Amino acid sequence: MKLLANILTLELLWCVLGPGVGIGVYFLTYWNWNTLPGEVYLADAVGSSDERFVAERALYDLGSLTSRGPRVAGSETNERFAVDTLYAAIEGIARQALPEYEVVYEVQRVSGSYYLDYDDYPITSYYRNVQNIVVSVVRRGSFSGKYLLLNAHFDSAVTSPGAGDDGTMVVVMLELMRQLTQSTKSPMQHGVLFLFNGCEENTMQGAHGFVRGHPLAQSVAAFINLDVAANSGREIMFQSGPNYPFLMAYYRDHICRPYANTLGEEVFQMGLVPSFTDYETLSKQGGWPGLDFALSSYGYLYHTALDARETISGGTLQHIGDNLLGLVRALSNADELSNIQEHREGTAVFFDFMHLFLVYYTETTGLIINILLGVFSLGLVVGTLFMIVRKEGAVGTNVLFESGMALIVQTLSIILGAGLSVLVAVIFDACGRSMSWFSSTWLLFGLYFVPCIAGLTLGPFVYTRFRKILFLHDQGRVILFLHAQHCIYAVLLITLSIGGIRSAFVLLFPIIFYSATTIVNMIIRFRLKIWIYVHLVGQLIPIVYFCSLAVTLFAVFVPMTGRSDNRSNPDFQMALFSALLTLLLVGLLTPFIVLFRRKLYVFGTLLLFFLVTAIVAATPEGFAFREQTSPQRHYIFHHQRNFYWPNGTLRDSGAIYYLHPQDRHTPDLLQSEVPDWANAQPLGDECDRELYCGIPFYINRYHRQSESSYWLPALEPPIFPEPVEFRLVSRESLSPGRHRLTFIAKGPSHMSLYVSPLIGRKLIGWSFSEQIPPSGKRWKDQDVYFVNLFSGSLDLTPITFYVEIEVQPSHQSEDSLFYLSLVAQYMHQDNVYLAREFQALLDKMPKYAHTVAYPGYLIFIANDQPAVGRNNPTEPIQCNDLQGHGILSFLRA
Repeated sequence: MKLLANILTLELLWCVLGPGVGIGVYFLTYWNWNTLPGEVYLADAVGSSDERFVAERALYDLGSLTSRGPRVAGSETNERFAVDTLYAAIEGIARQALPEYEVVYEVQRVSGSYYLDYDDYPITSYYRNVQNIVVSVVRRGSFSGKYLLLNAHFDSAVTSPGAGDDGTMVVVMLELMRQLTQSTKSPMQHGVLFLFNGCEENTMQGAHGFVRGHPLAQSVAAFINLDVAANSGREIMFQSGPNYPFLMAYYRDHICRPYANTLGEEVFQMGLVPSFTDYETLSKQGGWPGLDFALSSYGYLYHTALDARETISGGTLQHIGDNLLGLVRALSNADELSNIQEHREGTAVFFDFMHLFLVYYTETTGLIINILLGVFSLGLVVGTLFMIVRKEGAVGTNVLFESGMALIVQTLSIILGAGLSVLVAVIFDACGRSMSWFSSTWLLFGLYFVPCIAGLTLGPFVYTRFRKILFLHDQGRVILFLHAQHCIYAVLLITLSIGGIRSAFVLLFPIIFYSATTIVNMIIRFRLKIWIYVHLVGQLIPIVYFCSLAVTLFAVFVPMTGRSDNRSNPDFQMALFSALLTLLLVGLLTPFIVLFRRKLYVFGTLLLFFLVTAIVAATPEGFAFREQTSPQRHYIFHHQRNFYWPNGTLRDSGAIYYLHPQDRHTPDLLQSEVPDWANAQPLGDECDRELYCGIPFYINRYHRQSESSYWLPALEPPIFPEPVEFRLVSRESLSPGRHRLTFIAKGPSHMSLYVSPLIGRKLIGWSFSEQIPPSGKRWKDQDVYFVNLFSGSLDLTPITFYVEIEVQPSHQSEDSLFYLSLVAQYMHQDNVYLAREFQALLDKMPKYAHTVAYPGYLIFIANDQPAVGRNNPTEPIQCNDLQGHGILSFLRA
């Protein structure tokens, strides 16, 4: 019995109770996060006076829109079927509209170009005949002349039915239109403009076409962009303004179940999210303020063939619809939209608490609040130190010294905790078990939270174990450690706020509640043991909030690691996320290790949690991917590449399979599962010999991963539904040293162009923009310019363009002017156009893999080195001998 009493101690109880309470709070926040409203059915809506969003009808519309499979821009399914389906639905809504509403709709076909200033790889986006459906809804007799714009895109990614991205938001807009045009209650002084844009996936061209090409664009006052990067859960409002915080006031007052966070906005704008939305185009090109909504949680199926109608729940649509219906009604009657410029005030800080309510204030207000609270909380720490001196009769310098040492220990403990988490990440990656948490997210807690907790507790334990002091009891020493942790939070809050980081608001939770409990404890003069319970009660709300934040962060960012890169270790990213969340969750709890008599129980419990998790991670449960729920992504392209000498004769030709990496396990898993890929080679020095590696990249930024991409030789050439025709029409010498070359290019809907002037030459003009944009990443000291060419409306007529080059006087004796690559992508043709060898290779892919695969073509002029795929022929091959794939003339002065 005595042995049993020694084992069943209070410390053991806390070791069981503490994790139990933590897990319970986490699952409570997870349940709250996953709880969605019940779906409203058509039967409930008929005859009802409630003007509610009807999710069942939206699901029916979604089934119709996705019934023909992927809607890739340029395909018949997108350009004809999707347009006809939406147009018919809008016609029906217009017929059923109440007489007081005027509903005008049209199909806009627009052409244009614009510049996307992306780091290292800028894009000139050129498009023809992009289709948008534009619907204007105004209330007769009360129209102010201003519009609120709602935007969603109906095109989808390659191979994806696009039920989530962005079919969900398209059908939400249809149902919103129904509700608005059948409302007898809601006043509407402004019009609502619905933009169903037909080309977002290809550099957001549909939104740009509306901004620059539609007459109603000049009447838009504000917009709401609706997009999707997932298939379930809640929509998050993650970008607002910019500089119009009144939009957040309307969001706060008229949203049923808020889900918004400044942290998401700043993370997205830092480029940590591998996605783009029309928000950027509408905001920058249109100059309008707006709100950006997206489904973003559990995006495992985003841009895959599994993004089907069956993955979208009525609860998700109901949640989106309920929120947006109230917001749109309010903004369509907002006085601020009448003169929007008068309400420009700066950016906002915003966050919701458990989706119950939204906190919002301007950035200036946030700066004042943060600095005042930070200084005030530091003052409380100083005040308690004076109390300790007087209450314990200690010498002030001794207390001050111990406070400084506590601050050093806490700082080192944070570094140690984060370091242990990172060390685990490095070890697991080295053992080939990275991303073990990808499908089993709970493994993150044992792998990365637990080591960080161990590091945070180890510092106070070691210090108090080896440094004994007589003037302060153990509870007093805990108070000093807690104060030290609080000082770290306060200094970070002040520093980040001054640095303009609005996400510093997350530190308000521990600071406000620790300050509140400190004031209470000062009133009771830190009565022994009682102060501990006061402190623990004060930690409850911060822990609840940070558990909710952890749910959001992991639901958003874990799936993203499956569509990023194979060069970086995603476990490292998750380890840092986990360390940060651990610090926020238990930073003001771990110093209580000092009060445990049997500290071995604490470290034993942590070790047990870690070992159990590590063992599970090494089993099949820790395998990263699942067939239907969290597949591994592969981009595999069958490319035909023709390389020409400057005189127009063929110097090399061949077909390859190109593998573009998407995650840490590319190509290792594929090589272990499919023997054919065991012979895959990195691009290597091919990138030195050929412009941008001689690979027909769909988008130039794919070149960023060229060092970690792989290729295989192909025995069979790809099959092309439409041949590529490319020829030089004319050459003009406009003046000495200045040459204009005019070309005609004909091919599929998706093409692109790389232009690289030789050294001593300069691109000074072309057809695609009035001004020449900055060069992308240079190649062999040459500028490289990239143009994305898109043709919509099933119009594949030739594109005529010119390139104007200026030659420096010292190089005018040389003939060649520039290198040029024309790329064609056949991304929406039927599988009948996949070569037998290519199809056989795809049939061998693992069941847990999702593969985007299609043929591509490259014409490249000129270089003097052979390319991969085939040795340089001894006799020049004329370009018209290659089955009509390429027709061109040489590029000389």
